[in-house]
Amino acid sequence: MDSVFRLGPAMPAALPFLLRLAADPAVPVRAGLVEVLLVVAELSHSVDGGSEQAIRVLGSDRERPERALCRAVFAEHLDLVRGLLDDRTLPDGFAPDERASLLKAATP
Repeated sequence: MDSVFRLGPAMPAALPFLLRLAADPAVPVRAGLVEVLLVVAELSHSVDGGSEQAIRVLGSDRERPERALCRAVFAEHLDLVRGLLDDRTLPDGFAPDERASLLKAATP
């Protein structure tokens, strides 16, 4: 990530690996990876069509193409996203807004 509010250009390339690791119950840092995925999902939502202030702070979608690329990766790995959302072995589960954010990022 470039900053707290921006995905870095490498995130679309790293995201498939993060998704596969987070989906594996044997990975010891799985819960932390899920938290990263939640942040990536939230930051990958389109900003265009939102408020001018959001565009100023986060950049337009044209300026930040990694958002669309990350959404494409989430969509390509929708089976892993759904598996995570249905996984009852994760210690904290998912709050409704987290579920919605992940599904929104994964569904075009």
